[in-house]
Amino acid sequence: MKTQKREGIQTRGELLMSARIIPIGREGKRVFARMLRPGEQDNGRKVHLRPGDQLVIPPGGLEINSAEIDALNKEGMGGYAPVANTVWTWYRIVDEQVGFFLFFFALARRMDAAHAVWTLAMKEREKAQVEGGISGRARFFNELATAEMTVIALHRGITMVYKLVEKFCPDLEVPETVRRIRKAVQEIRHAFEHIDDRAEAIEGMSGKLHSDALTIFNQPDFIESSILRYKEHSLDFNEDVLAALLECRDLVMKAIDSRAEAQSRDLGSKEN
Repeated sequence: MKTQKREGIQTRGELLMSARIIPIGREGKRVFARMLRPGEQDNGRKVHLRPGDQLVIPPGGLEINSAEIDALNKEGMGGYAPVANTVWTWYRIVDEQVGFFLFFFALARRMDAAHAVWTLAMKEREKAQVEGGISGRARFFNELATAEMTVIALHRGITMVYKLVEKFCPDLEVPETVRRIRKAVQEIRHAFEHIDDRAEAIEGMSGKLHSDALTIFNQPDFIESSILRYKEHSLDFNEDVLAALLECRDLVMKAIDSRAEAQSRDLGSKEN
């Protein structure tokens, strides 16, 4: 299955995905085949075409769902599998509004990016736990740098999740973990993104840094317990961040199915 040209998207004629088909009959030069059905045992039957034969797949013989597309993605650390390719492939197959696709694709890429830097942060944390001295300190700074990028990417992803539900998929709900950590992610993100302002947070004429501003620089719990802190807010990378990533990914898959069901209803109403 290859791509077709869509408005607003530049692609090559690249392979989208493959599917196993089996023979179901022949009429002269016409060879009929279909995909294996979900759960159907594959007995190894192959479709053979002789010179001049025509392959025919009857209606309903080639049905691809989002789960089959998504199964092509390999799980990474924490059980999260990249989802941008699923969204991209789905869009190339179905007829979807370009505006929605671009927003949806951007959300998927942002969540994948958050997981990619989260993975780096957690791996650096593991190394920092066993190293000491200068190398251990260097590991900690690398860990903190990737943690900053994780929070910044996650913040944008969470913002887009709320927009997805509000504007495009009102039948879905924002995941529980996302609702719970939204404020902490927002505050910690702002502190990291504008860390220069925190560094200049002079308290009156005393020349002392404001105690709240100092908390973004002091992260003693991160190596030991994977928790970032800022003021009264805390964010557990091992629990909260991973749970939010997995729940957002699940929401993306639900949104694909929700849009597909809505399109099927619209098509059915037009035919009637």
